[in-house]
Amino acid sequence: MEIVDELCDEECHRYTAFNFKLPFEEPIHSSANGLIFLRGIGHGDLILCNPVTCDYIKLPSPRQTTSEHQLVYENFGFGVSRTTGQYKVVRIFFEKPLHEYTNECQVYTVGTGMWRKVPLGSRHRYVDKLGGFLFNGNLHWRVLENIGDDLVEWISCFDLETELFSTFATPYIHGVCPYYIKTPCVLRDCLRLCYKTGTNVRELAIWSMKEYWNEKSWTMEVLTGPAVGGHYVLHASPFKVFENGDILMECDRENLCYYSNETKTYHEFFIREDCDEYISTTMYTPSFLTLKKFVMENVSSF
Repeated sequence: MEIVDELCDEECHRYTAFNFKLPFEEPIHSSANGLIFLRGIGHGDLILCNPVTCDYIKLPSPRQTTSEHQLVYENFGFGVSRTTGQYKVVRIFFEKPLHEYTNECQVYTVGTGMWRKVPLGSRHRYVDKLGGFLFNGNLHWRVLENIGDDLVEWISCFDLETELFSTFATPYIHGVCPYYIKTPCVLRDCLRLCYKTGTNVRELAIWSMKEYWNEKSWTMEVLTGPAVGGHYVLHASPFKVFENGDILMECDRENLCYYSNETKTYHEFFIREDCDEYISTTMYTPSFLTLKKFVMENVSSF
């Protein structure tokens, strides 16, 4: 669902809906340029599809050498390079083959039919089941690092063009525990983080990186009132901040909510029945891009 507000007055709100049902059990992970990436949990299938053209690809499994009980952690990202236009799936995983944890990264360039190993470059702890969100041609994850007695939080960034990892700092807020959920998102073409505030864990603050990669440009823009029904919200993902300060967001991956800046209240649209730590609401823009352009892939239809 797309809500159009900024070009209309208060009496001319309108919305459009594009409904489709995919014939897959795998949950939707993310989308880019009209293509949807679905990830199977455990050793399930990885699928790339376009619901408009009804084409889909089952990607080859990257887990052929990893038994399920060895897999400690696994996270994916999907996006498209800004320069070459190549579509890539990135897999970050941690294994425990013996007594030590190892972390690795694999990249699948759609159309090549094979996974490649890429140096991860750090021993950061990836803290979310979901992640790898796309912005500015890069995939982003929230990570933690032990530095002395401190637990420091960073944003890990993977450049889809150069296939290199780098990190930049999140805004430091005194009194906020690193384990509090800080959800990365993109709003109005700007990288943002949604925090629970330290003074009142029922409140949420949205921080914006005004200049990408400029750590000093983090600015707090929105401070909401108490969370939905006064409940303790662990995860909040804003989709849109309107001109009047209202916010459309997902809370705890189960409620789609609208926050009124004027009344400081929340209004629920619906409660999802498929709430799961691996599933999140995904922004989607339809396109007629055909998967048949990837000649090395086995494209099927539904």
